[in-house]
Amino acid sequence: MTYSKQFPFETIVVATDFSEQSSSTLRYAQAIALRHGAKLVLVHVIDPIGYAFPTGVPSSLSADQAALKELNRVEERLRADGIPVHSVVETGDICELILQTVRDDGGDLLVLGTRGRTGLGRAALGEVARQLLAKTECPILTVTPDVEPLMPWAGKWRTVLLATDFSACSLSALTAAHRIAHVQLTVLHSAVAENDVERRIQLERLRFLAPMNESHTVPVEHIVTTGEAGPVIVDFVLKHQVDLVVLGSPATMLSEEDMQTSTVLQVISGVHCPVLCIPVTRQEKESATLATEEPPAILALGPLASRAL
Repeated sequence: MTYSKQFPFETIVVATDFSEQSSSTLRYAQAIALRHGAKLVLVHVIDPIGYAFPTGVPSSLSADQAALKELNRVEERLRADGIPVHSVVETGDICELILQTVRDDGGDLLVLGTRGRTGLGRAALGEVARQLLAKTECPILTVTPDVEPLMPWAGKWRTVLLATDFSACSLSALTAAHRIAHVQLTVLHSAVAENDVERRIQLERLRFLAPMNESHTVPVEHIVTTGEAGPVIVDFVLKHQVDLVVLGSPATMLSEEDMQTSTVLQVISGVHCPVLCIPVTRQEKESATLATEEPPAILALGPLASRAL
């Protein structure tokens, strides 16, 4: 994925079922598109399983007809706001058809709604969304139902938190975070460090990987702390003003049982702000080994904004 210097997403695909939960997702995507002149593609997939049982046909058919009417109303409203938009309605496998829409329309970003903050052990993403996280080649933005207070900064994120474990996918996420943070970029690494010397080495590594951005206008704070990454990130977001969290996408399909071990699921289920998940590209996989090598001693000197916790 190649990002523009100004804004990396020109075609935004929004998966919607027109539930109350998805309305905030659509409004957030609309705010991004309106700010940056991006094109919106609305995809609604009808699950044919609901028609396999005679008793389910009337209610399912009614719901789908209502969804299609709502889709037409949404398109009219978006065009009235000057947003280029078209919709895709399909019947079949939800995950595969959303992926196909992203490919066919050249989607730069896929926007999905979540259940919002959930209790311990319960993921905020359904099975389809978890499949998409692992399979989609473009970035995925997850949006919670309670995102309304952050709506004014959709697409112009002031404070961005990038969490990295120095893996290829998190380095890919770092590239995106650098280009979309407008006021403050915080780069956080949480792991088990044996001693202060090891934490200092990790901090120098962060400074080497995440210097000031290309225009040198956005300060970068580097934080190294200890603890399980998911809870540490969630705690940071709840205690600080964060408009967006950026993570690397998981490489494999996640289940709700992975809540205890998956940083991505823990963060999406625990924060109120949107989470941008970035897949790793083939080129970045090839360069990741070189990028994560120990930095030269002269480059270990970083900004005063860095700290170890």
